[in-house]
Amino acid sequence: MRQAEEIAQEIWALAKQEISCACPFFVLACSYLKTAADETCACTCTDGRVLHYSPKAVLTDFAEKGRKYINRVYLHSLFHCLYLHPADREERDEELWNLACDIVAEYTVDCLGMPFLTGEAGKEKTEVYRLFWKGKKSRTAAQIYDMLREGEFGKSCTDAWRSLFFMDGHSLWRMLSKGELAGIRDVWEKAAAYTSRDAGNAGKRAGSEKGNRQEWYELQQKRRYDYRKFLRRFAVQREEVQLDMESFDYISYCLGLSMYGNMPLVEPLEYTEACKLEEIVIAIDTSSSCSREMVQRFLEETYSMLSERENFFRKMNVHVIQCDCYIQEDVTLRCEEDWRAYMKQIRIQGRGGTDFRPVFTYVDRLIREKKIRNLKGLLYFTDGDGIYPAGKPDYETAFILIKEPPGNVKIPPWAIRLYLDERKAGSGV
Repeated sequence: MRQAEEIAQEIWALAKQEISCACPFFVLACSYLKTAADETCACTCTDGRVLHYSPKAVLTDFAEKGRKYINRVYLHSLFHCLYLHPADREERDEELWNLACDIVAEYTVDCLGMPFLTGEAGKEKTEVYRLFWKGKKSRTAAQIYDMLREGEFGKSCTDAWRSLFFMDGHSLWRMLSKGELAGIRDVWEKAAAYTSRDAGNAGKRAGSEKGNRQEWYELQQKRRYDYRKFLRRFAVQREEVQLDMESFDYISYCLGLSMYGNMPLVEPLEYTEACKLEEIVIAIDTSSSCSREMVQRFLEETYSMLSERENFFRKMNVHVIQCDCYIQEDVTLRCEEDWRAYMKQIRIQGRGGTDFRPVFTYVDRLIREKKIRNLKGLLYFTDGDGIYPAGKPDYETAFILIKEPPGNVKIPPWAIRLYLDERKAGSGV
């Protein structure tokens, strides 16, 4: 049982890490919502301070429904807290109020537009969203509750929705004292204000308007992400040849030297466990739609990333591809010396139209030919304006942008969007 609890805690830690990498403005909020094992829990439930769970249930959900489901459960409960749902104790029909809170929390998760993190909303949920949000940008849980209570929805309908939107239990909400409610309200109002401020919306207090999904969507759109943090999800664990001083026992070593002269009893390990990048594809858009300054910035970021020794193993398989509407160049870097030589002689090739499909076709071919064996992800530096593949690739793909692409550009939902800091554009390598 102890082992199950430890694994479950690692699963929640992974969920927090993925959410924080994809949405850095949730870092503080995630630190406020702790997780704790409780075998008496029939389902995950939060009291506004801790997310209680059954380790066995979490392990089963992770195995059967996957990590995206766990991410959604955590975000669902997190939005309950940010919207102060546990602290709202007005006299209401408890079942309808719980349903309203669940609908708002799920709608907010789906409005983040991150299916790679939480999965797709599904047709049934989308139809319910259309029913309650008819052109409206914002509805609070209280407004949804009024619509449920006054609308023409039968019990069979609300029962079906209760099952559809159920992600966590709310039984702990009614057990909170007035003092506890005041403390919870204070904590999450501060967290919501900090979240808005950190995402560039200073002055807006998300916690003061519970259920404002459009605001959270705007926060996610405006935030500039650090893609170096994102690289962690592509890392693999391997043994690397180097002295492991952390496991070195100085007591035995010194004892041997003092008793037997120049004869240490323990030698330091000559290898260590490391979690780094091993195989990755970096594509650079060199089409005419990307200015020379922009391409220069892409090269600068590529250089910066590859120059950080802690990112990669000594032996690596990194493909750096330049592409406009054709593959212009593919350079394979297998060690530190390779990329140093590459950066000395690199030149921009292309300046034609923008088509992302050749890169994916080419990478698929490399995988079939066993030239890439364990690809974790593809990073595509681009302005976002081009032709995207029709289907989702078998590996995660991040399009790294300097700014939002034009409004007519439709980036597919499976593509992860990361942003560089526009203020640094144009600086030299």
